[in-house]
Amino acid sequence: MRKIFAAAIVLLVSAPAMCAEKFEVFPTVGVCTGSYVRYRAEPSTDSDIWGRLSEGERVIVDGQTAVDGEVWYEILPKNAQDSAFVFGKYLVPFYDGEVQQSPAGRMIVSVLQTYCPNKDNDYWGEYDGEFDYPEIKRRYNRQGWLSRVELWNPSKDFGFGDIRIGDSVSKLTDILGEPDDESGSELHYMAGSYATFTFRVRDGKITRMIYEEE
Repeated sequence: MRKIFAAAIVLLVSAPAMCAEKFEVFPTVGVCTGSYVRYRAEPSTDSDIWGRLSEGERVIVDGQTAVDGEVWYEILPKNAQDSAFVFGKYLVPFYDGEVQQSPAGRMIVSVLQTYCPNKDNDYWGEYDGEFDYPEIKRRYNRQGWLSRVELWNPSKDFGFGDIRIGDSVSKLTDILGEPDDESGSELHYMAGSYATFTFRVRDGKITRMIYEEE
């Protein structure tokens, strides 16, 4: 079952910059650059309007398509049954191309797509509450955006992307490479200046996983 993180949340202007980079891979995270930008059922100005994005809102961008020479981005819209479309000039990447293409950048999207949307249960896609476990801690910023996820308990199938609690350090490094920093029992991976993944290990196994925005 597809679980989608609710990514249409207002950002402060002081958050990581709305960069001039292009979208390099999908899915990824985008930022709306206009006010009350319509998202539609199809990539056409004649299509039904499903809702609007505010300037600074973040969304998960799932792909792009060209119609009559104009780019439309497919997004995962809040409170809709399926993906929707936004005219291309109103969305830019949330992080730069290098981070988009990095294993840590792709893992950010996996985390946002997998875990509980926000504390008000305002979500995208299906959500059946199966992540209501005490072994998952989540924190949200003032705009309601998920800013931290912490996982533990090897008896549960919890993880970030293909990495699970109880996996070996060698599997971790096979997927993410060597850590950017190592301190005691913790391995740290940076996704540019946007987020950090921390993996706590013991006896060569992952015992705790933390995703945290900068």
